[in-house]
Amino acid sequence: MKRLLFAAALASLSLSSQAGSNDQWFYDGLPWYSHPCGMEAFAKYGHSRSSAVRHAYEVTLRDPSQCSKLFP
Repeated sequence: MKRLLFAAALASLSLSSQAGSNDQWFYDGLPWYSHPCGMEAFAKYGHSRSSAVRHAYEVTLRDPSQCSKLFP
């Protein structure tokens, strides 16, 4: 019985940790691999709550050449 409870608790913890990891910009935008600026920009700015970062995200969707300027 203890093994069953331990296994259930372990499964519960692993599911909640997987739900916490998100590969989308701002948790509701494009996945990092679909955005033209790529993984490095996502790693630095992907979950920022700044309005400037959100604006840069929108600008670079329309003009990917701005990635290096807006996401240094």
